[in-house]
Amino acid sequence: MKWFINFFCGVLLILPLGCNQLPTTGPATVSIIHPASGHCKYTIGPVNLTTLENLQKMSGKVGRVLHSSNNLDDNSNALVSGEGLKSVDTEFFKSGNTFIPANLDTLFAASLYYSVEVGYLLTKQIEPSVDLASVIPNLRDTRIVHRAIRSSGQLGSRAEISDNAEYLSIRSSPYVLNYFFSYPTEEVKDIPLGLNLGIMNHEFSHLIFQHLFYEPGIKRNMDVGSSKPTTNTLAALDEGLADYFGFLATQDPGYFLCSFPLENRDLARPKYFNSTVISGIEGRAGEYFDSHEGGAVFAAIQYELGQNIGNHQVVGQSLIKLMSNILTCSSTSSGNTLNFNFGDIAKCHLGILSSDSRAQQAARQLYQKYLGSYGVGL
Repeated sequence: MKWFINFFCGVLLILPLGCNQLPTTGPATVSIIHPASGHCKYTIGPVNLTTLENLQKMSGKVGRVLHSSNNLDDNSNALVSGEGLKSVDTEFFKSGNTFIPANLDTLFAASLYYSVEVGYLLTKQIEPSVDLASVIPNLRDTRIVHRAIRSSGQLGSRAEISDNAEYLSIRSSPYVLNYFFSYPTEEVKDIPLGLNLGIMNHEFSHLIFQHLFYEPGIKRNMDVGSSKPTTNTLAALDEGLADYFGFLATQDPGYFLCSFPLENRDLARPKYFNSTVISGIEGRAGEYFDSHEGGAVFAAIQYELGQNIGNHQVVGQSLIKLMSNILTCSSTSSGNTLNFNFGDIAKCHLGILSSDSRAQQAARQLYQKYLGSYGVGL
């Protein structure tokens, strides 16, 4: 975390002295860490948090920032009850109309809230008919956990999770509880995941998919059939959509590399559904399945489509529609049963794009080119 501390300390030296710490309600202009122009360039500067309702508690329309006071996996009911979660202790200086964090925790907490707000506003801007505040009745109760303490593996292993970010939905009557976790940074030497706007919006896309696809599917008692590799396809699709929405938030197709430089997750590099990827999805002969691998192919296709037609707004809008249309597309569902592979997903997507013949034709060509055997017959 050397990069982060050095970066902040350089700014801390120029904080105005003698400013009063002032609480505020409603939207506020806050100095946070956010992307600058260029690949993997970040800066500290003012942004207007338009959904913020309480600056001191760092809470508002899209959720509230908390931190773990103990390991959340020590108690199986902790995530339902919220036991072990505490409000962040924020401290700000006021300079003009801008609230400036007085310490690292406050800077990190405000930046986390900003990343979730970006996801909410981006979704509404891309597809105005989808306001997640209406889709998710308890959106403001979303828990954005800074310095999350959880264990990997089975309870008792005690290996603490680090160098990761995560979206998690917890079933609790009457609503699903939504969590975003930003875990401690131990090994990542570049941009911490919680401060990588693309990574956090990748996670926010999982929330969108949860509430546009999974929750309506559960209410309709939709079953997942076994005649096609539906479960693995769903997992890979979820990751691919998330990779693409991370790009939409940053406009940097290589945003993932800002935290993990060696991963093959640059959307600008074409990828294929080769026989190995397809075998993994189909679960043949014990092939290892990595949902991120198939997802990266799908995301790269969407990026190239947006570049080819010169309009990523059209692509993003079609993918938001795809999330909910999977439940009703003739290629993916029959009655109350879902059965599909990536070829079927492509057919559903092409149907959504039918009102834009240029985008539809470009998408068809890309699917035929990169989907391997799944692209035959499109």
